[in-house]
Parts: sequence; C-alpha cells; structure tokens
Amino acid sequence: MAQHRELPPPSPVYTPPPPVLVANIAPEVAIKPTPVAAETKPAPVEKSTVSTKSNVAPTNAPSEKSTRAKPAPSQVAIAHQSATDTITPALVNAYQAYQRGDYVTASQGYRAVLQKDGQNRDALLGLGAIAQQQSQDQAAQHYYRQVLLLDPRDPVALGAMSAYSTSNGVDAESNLKQLLSEQPRSGALNYALGNVYGEQSRWAEAQQAYFDAHTLEPANAQFTYNLAVSLDHLSQSKQAAQYYQQALQLDPANTAGFDHAQAQQRLNELTPSR
Repeated sequence: MAQHRELPPPSPVYTPPPPVLVANIAPEVAIKPTPVAAETKPAPVEKSTVSTKSNVAPTNAPSEKSTRAKPAPSQVAIAHQSATDTITPALVNAYQAYQRGDYVTASQGYRAVLQKDGQNRDALLGLGAIAQQQSQDQAAQHYYRQVLLLDPRDPVALGAMSAYSTSNGVDAESNLKQLLSEQPRSGALNYALGNVYGEQSRWAEAQQAYFDAHTLEPANAQFTYNLAVSLDHLSQSKQAAQYYQQALQLDPANTAGFDHAQAQQRLNELTPSR
C-alpha cells in the first residue's frame, strides 16, 4: 500500500498589503506578550517535515517545490494615522477601487487627490501600494520617500521601504527592532519584521511578529495569511487552518496578494473530511 507523503509547509510571500484608510483603523491597543492562546502555542518544528528553504521572490506564483499556500506578501499596509489628512469622498472612492482590484481607477483617484493636496499621506501611500502591486519598484519607492519627507518616522512607509533594503538580515532585523521600540503599535513594522524572520526560516519568531501585526490590524488579510503560514510551518495545523480560512474570508475580491486557490488547497489539506 502506498504511504501518504507529508508535504512541506509553504513559504511566506513578501509583497505589500493593500492601503487602509484612517477611518478603518481600530484604536491602538497594547500587544499581549503571547502570540497565541496557551492551547495554540507552537509545537517544536519537526525537521523531517518542515522545509527550511524560503521563497523570497515577490510574486504570487505557487512554489515549484510545494503545493502548499504561501503567506502574504511583504508589501506594507497603507494604514493612515495622520490627523492632518481629511478622508474625502475621492479618497474613499480610490480606496474602494483598490479593494476591487481596479488599479486604474484607484490610481486616477489618488492622483486627483494629490492635485489638490500634494502632501496627502493616504494618496501617496495608495499610489505606492499600487506601484508595488504592479512591480514598479522605482515608482513605489518614490511615493514612499515622499511620505518620509513629510514624516521620517512614518511606520508604514518605513515598513514598505524595508522590502527594498540591501542590508543583510541582521541589519534589517536590528533596524526594524529599533523602529518598533519607538512605534510598537505599528502593524506594518511588525509585519515587516515577520518577513525578515520568515526569510531566515525562523518560524517561531516570525509567528510572534505576524501575530502582533494581526492583533493590531485583525481585518488585514495579508497579516492573517502570513500568520497562518507561520503556524503551518510550526506544525500547528488547527490554528493554521483557522487563519487560512479567516484570510480567505477577509479578501473576497482576491486583492490582498496571496493565491486563493493555493490557500484553499492548503486549508483543505489541514481540515480533511471526516
């Protein structure tokens, strides 16, 4: 009789999450020190079943060496927190177009906002996210640098720019930890740190960082998806399945950047029919 072969877990995806208007951001809350409930504490990684190789290519294509889903991209969520910008109908329309995957309309809307307010953070971050989704890295960096000119400590822009850093993993980790010591309630920075750990297959630390990001922005499908992948790598099948399902439910328009078919396939593998 043929023996069932356990497939290796997926690798995270490192592309930026979609923009989020300030009106959609929940009040800041303190991050609990434990990543998951006691009963969901990650189990020791089984080296015989866990792949240590990470796919860091910023694409949504399934890994050639695994049929399992990949975690969400390393894009950084455009979570607007500035009190000076105004949420106008034009911004709302542009954001909704982005959520539908209509990047042409979204781009037009954000550009129209910038014509009236060249320093509008939401519009700059929205155009940066669109550029990243379309693999226009130079344009994306241009918009994020514009945000950093307005506020050098902007956590979303800093998190986004970390994806383009040429520093090694140690330096990237150190830089993000320094930023997080100053802005611990930034989902974007926690997410970026999780991606650094994921690239190094440090799954327990990645899971903690992704959990912190998810705690701060529970409606962010990409944060939820990468949390699922990190739990999957830690052989926490029940919790991984829970978050895979949540990620799919949070992204009905399939615009968050991860492969829905692959995520659904992995969810099915983790929840076999009885």
